[in-house]
Amino acid sequence: MAQKIIDLDTQHPTWVGDLFPVAFGKCNDNFTELYAATGGLTAMGGKNMLINCGIPINQRGFAGGALAAGVYGYDRWKAGIGGCNVTINATTGVFTHTSGPLQQIVEAPPLAWGQPLTISVENPSGSIAVSVGGTTATITSGSGRRGVTITPSGSGNMTVQLTATGVTYSRPQLERGSAATPFDVRWYALELLLCQRYYEKSYNDTVKPGTAGAGDGRCTVLVTGLPATAHIWGQSVDFRVSKRANPSITTYSHATGAVGMARDSSVNGDVPTAISAPGQAGFLWYASAAGSPASVNLECHWVADAEL
Repeated sequence: MAQKIIDLDTQHPTWVGDLFPVAFGKCNDNFTELYAATGGLTAMGGKNMLINCGIPINQRGFAGGALAAGVYGYDRWKAGIGGCNVTINATTGVFTHTSGPLQQIVEAPPLAWGQPLTISVENPSGSIAVSVGGTTATITSGSGRRGVTITPSGSGNMTVQLTATGVTYSRPQLERGSAATPFDVRWYALELLLCQRYYEKSYNDTVKPGTAGAGDGRCTVLVTGLPATAHIWGQSVDFRVSKRANPSITTYSHATGAVGMARDSSVNGDVPTAISAPGQAGFLWYASAAGSPASVNLECHWVADAEL
């Protein structure tokens, strides 16, 4: 039965059915009907199962070009077997795919295995071999949105791979159904959050991890008035986004960019860090201050990596 709500500005009643006109043949919690009626999972992040397909988010500061097998460049994109060579234009989002397989692993997508899926790109200048969950096809060259529909079989995480030689294209999209629809544009803030489930850093968005002298956003432990004895100091860090699994943590001296270090600014030198209890929500880092100072100023940046 439809429910009535009241508009607090006009005091006029509105039936929920007017706002959400979904007609079910029977009341049996049929998710397939709900999925179709709401246009898929758009309200929960968009129809595109791939992440970072427009203007690229590039937390690692990848310059574009060659990537060794299994190595990530732009967020969520890595090289497949044998490596690849890909550059994404930071202004237009156009992929220049020079060679090799480019992969993205979709984390256990719901309502995808055993169902028709369409993978597409815009304006491919040549043929692109695609593999979705191990099922292969080819996107042919042409103008506009070009795609192909396949039905992968399997379960769990789904590996999506695009292989091309000397081809340009833009806006890859993997969606449920048998038609290639217009590209699903997400707000930058949402796209960044989706990326940060797998990779997050303390540096500003455009600063490459390990950049010397990158002070903004660094973690700091500052204590004064201490007795002249040796000290070990730690700091807990909370992630902005819960990770998909316990991540690996790497620290960097903000002053020199040295890996596995914090800056002991009391003596202007780097000291090694240790990591404790990394979890999906955060971690603890700690370090020993040099000597037996009466004040401590330990500072570092960090990267959390939970990529698939």
